Amino acid sequence: MSKVPETLGLYVHIPFCEAKCSYCHFAIDPRRPGDERQERYLQALLREIWQWSNADTKQRADTIYFGGGTPTLLSLGRLEQVVEALGRRFDLSPSAEVTVEANPRDLDAQGYSTLRALGANRLSLGVQSFDDSVLREMGRFHTADDARAAVEFARSAGFASLSIDLILGWTGETEERWQRNLDSVRTLAPDHLSLYVLEVEGKTLLSHRARTGHLVLPEDDLVADLYRATVAGLAAMGIERYEISNFARPGHESRHNGKYWDDVPFLGFGMSAHSYRLGRRWWNDDSFGGYCRALETTGAPIVGERKLSAREHVGEALFTGLRRREGIDLASFAACYDVDPLAEFETPLRDPFAAGLLEIAGDRLRLTARGVLLSNEVFRIFV
Repeated sequence: MSKVPETLGLYVHIPFCEAKCSYCHFAIDPRRPGDERQERYLQALLREIWQWSNADTKQRADTIYFGGGTPTLLSLGRLEQVVEALGRRFDLSPSAEVTVEANPRDLDAQGYSTLRALGANRLSLGVQSFDDSVLREMGRFHTADDARAAVEFARSAGFASLSIDLILGWTGETEERWQRNLDSVRTLAPDHLSLYVLEVEGKTLLSHRARTGHLVLPEDDLVADLYRATVAGLAAMGIERYEISNFARPGHESRHNGKYWDDVPFLGFGMSAHSYRLGRRWWNDDSFGGYCRALETTGAPIVGERKLSAREHVGEALFTGLRRREGIDLASFAACYDVDPLAEFETPLRDPFAAGLLEIAGDRLRLTARGVLLSNEVFRIFV
């Protein structure tokens, strides 16, 4: 862990989606974009990237992550222009991890080959479920068969690091239905899996249904049991949990997402993108029109920023570090931040220790198995 690491992570937000899923609270542009809309966004992105740093003193970066939205709704030729712009403006490591999120039905076999050829070496597929009825309820347009075909296309195109997303705890969840998801995972043998327990929050269709009494979610105990069973089932496949929501085969952990958990700097480009460096956070306009107009006029899409106090910085480093399975190395943390976290947070830490949510294992502070399931209860003491 280092306060000023040598390399940056680069995030690029592509906001386009065919429609807004019923659970989605991200900043997106919910329409399939035509060429004019794609080109306007591309030019705004390129302006933002180009103005970031002095070309004579390129900053090193070793990860690029295209998220969204649906990055593959931007034409692959335009996506390639963004990759090239980042390569000109930053000193990219030859071994850089380049991740692109994709929906299963957006590309054919040639599309995945083109994506691989432009430099993407890690693919994250938004599968969410292998049950077609659940996918329809979520507002997804792909099917389980589309997901299976996408995995086959991606492997044939040469993607050696493949991740899929699943959502646990959807309405009507049962042990039998969830087991069918795990059976599909076993068959497809991805290298990485992101498992998200459904949260009903923000301005979403699910939140509206909850407020009006039309949403029945599974019992917390069932979801907790299924999460534990999933951890064990994935481990038996060689896919180990390395973070609360993320599982990987050895060597396939997300290096980019690791930057968020390890208190290292990252830059975000695009509508609603967030950045972090030297204890300062800042973020861009979260509307398509506002972001593009800003780059077309003032060249400044940033709409907010916050400088962390020393205590806030330590608190954030603790709760993000605790997301990892191994937790926090107390000696290294103290050396890095010049503070003993057990002393600094002695009083608020008493309750999670007493409740069996936190433990000291050797020289590390980490969540217990129960603490993983109730991690938000722990993290709120640091913010």
